[in-house]
Amino acid sequence: MLLCALASTPALAEEAWLHPTLVGELDYRQHASDVEGFSGFTLARLRVGAEARPLPWLVARGVAEWAQEKPALVDAFVAVRLVKDLRLSLGFMKTPLFASAYDEHLEARAIPELTGLTQAFWPRRDLGLEARWTPSSLPLETWVRVGNGSRSPLGNDNQLPALDVRVDGRWGRATGRAESFWGVRVGAGTHVESAYDRAGIGGIGPQGFVYYRPPPVSGPRTVTEAHARVDVGPVRVVAEAAAAWERRSRDTDGNPDTPRESLPELQSQGATLEVSWVIWGKPRTDSPLWPQAGEGSVEALQALREGQLPHGALEVAGRVERLWLGRGAADVTSGGSVSGALAVRWWATSFLGVGLAGYLQRYDAAPLEEPDRRTSWMALARTTVSFH
Repeated sequence: MLLCALASTPALAEEAWLHPTLVGELDYRQHASDVEGFSGFTLARLRVGAEARPLPWLVARGVAEWAQEKPALVDAFVAVRLVKDLRLSLGFMKTPLFASAYDEHLEARAIPELTGLTQAFWPRRDLGLEARWTPSSLPLETWVRVGNGSRSPLGNDNQLPALDVRVDGRWGRATGRAESFWGVRVGAGTHVESAYDRAGIGGIGPQGFVYYRPPPVSGPRTVTEAHARVDVGPVRVVAEAAAAWERRSRDTDGNPDTPRESLPELQSQGATLEVSWVIWGKPRTDSPLWPQAGEGSVEALQALREGQLPHGALEVAGRVERLWLGRGAADVTSGGSVSGALAVRWWATSFLGVGLAGYLQRYDAAPLEEPDRRTSWMALARTTVSFH
């Protein structure tokens, strides 16, 4: 109560160091089949938490997702700036691969849901230590992260850690200079870990439906990705590609002390291309090194939706992508998909947005639940409320 009273006092408002976080997204959806999801209203997200900045060089963040059967931790980390241009983060947070997934808040995307490429290949979140270095004398941005690789804040599923490395070159608006007419970000990253009887890379649609279920993988896993983003005025073009190699083995005698039988390696690839255009409103920009702490680009969203009713900002976007999954093993049925999406989003104010989106997919192999159907679609109308 005392903190709220102090934060609401005009003389102290600018000095408040605790900031609430709330993201709510309400959808009305239409699905191609009840197997993939029921049509009607659904709560897509309800993320509640707080971010503390008690000192200029210290940030702590905790956020949980409530729009599911059980609450789940989204972020729980502390980030510090020890020396100029170097930030260390410790805790449960996003892994740095895939610029489209790591660099922006999910609710700030032009097309509401992540690409099928990132749904399949992105390591998502884990518990670990991350260093982000952005030298002021070079157009570079680098990340090195050592984590548990299990996607759980509770610990690892084996004794070996995961390693993530990403290196980007950036120029113009991609360095955080909002006044620049153009910007370029080009980079690549690698994720290396050792899995233990874990599901391999599968196919997940925008509605969360798993249309390709891979076999278990065990042993070394390597995921590589490359990305390029070009901004010219109000237009942004994003291209991403990824490849993965996953070892497999099985226990044939029930004795964990004896060697496992090796199985053929799985190989998966994918690529996506997305184009967005801010018809009116300020175009997107990148966030600076500090004070952001891995939670995504707040400045990008603020620039996009800056304005007052009835103007705000309007953005349209489209994308195409192709996935090849579960290749290279004669004992495994491969899968994949060709897909596309279109969306229009209007940011009415700095915290309220509405939009429409449509998704279309063509599966390489029919899902197990509906063996006679290989085409899928989803249409949604979304209302977003976002405070950071």
